[in-house]
Amino acid sequence: MQILFNKKLSIFFLTTLFSFQNPVISASLKELKSADSLFAMAKYTEAEILYKKNFQNNEKNNPNLLLKLAFLSEKRNNYTSCLYYLSKLALTKPSRALFEKMDNLAKEQNLTGYEFDDYNYFIIFYRRYGEYIPILLLTLGAYIVFIMVLKTKRHESILWIHKVSTLVYLLIILAMINAPSLYRTAVIASDNTFLREEPSSASGVVEVVKKGHKLTLFGSVDHWNRVIWNNKIVYIRKNDLLGI
Repeated sequence: MQILFNKKLSIFFLTTLFSFQNPVISASLKELKSADSLFAMAKYTEAEILYKKNFQNNEKNNPNLLLKLAFLSEKRNNYTSCLYYLSKLALTKPSRALFEKMDNLAKEQNLTGYEFDDYNYFIIFYRRYGEYIPILLLTLGAYIVFIMVLKTKRHESILWIHKVSTLVYLLIILAMINAPSLYRTAVIASDNTFLREEPSSASGVVEVVKKGHKLTLFGSVDHWNRVIWNNKIVYIRKNDLLGI
């Protein structure tokens, strides 16, 4: 009787939970369908309002939504927003065509940070599929450690080169797990943005740059991000950036 009551209570709880969630999800889907209809009728201003309303600053955005926002931004000659949305799209749907599009558009606008190279492609590809790679490597690493422990219990000798190789292998796995979280990029959101020598408004200005450049972030200090600019470490205010 108690078990039956608990099952009914669980079903009631789940039903109640979904009854609160579904209207929000349905509303979002309805708005996106309306936005798609407006887009198809070339009512771009109204469509963009709805697309932006449903845009979230994380990696879970609908690729179609990001592509439409990029198109609408480029149509308005807002190349900063266009490159920002395409960069977000590259996190979930990386492709050579997409990288070449960003690279060409950035060159036309004299913007840096969008260069198409193997390193950038690997990082973004890894951020998309990387969660599976460490699992496979860790499984293999655990198997190797298990064999070594088994040999130790049997008093069998283990060559020092095998011990060193195993340690290096585990360190590489650790680096691969942490590397993507340390690699973050952002787009400069404002014109006449100051890049400073130190994380302080009183610090000397290295250069004043326009919006649209993409930067790689290497940590932060208070309200400042540490970035690389022309092979030099400089600092930029966080509120001057659009995080990707």
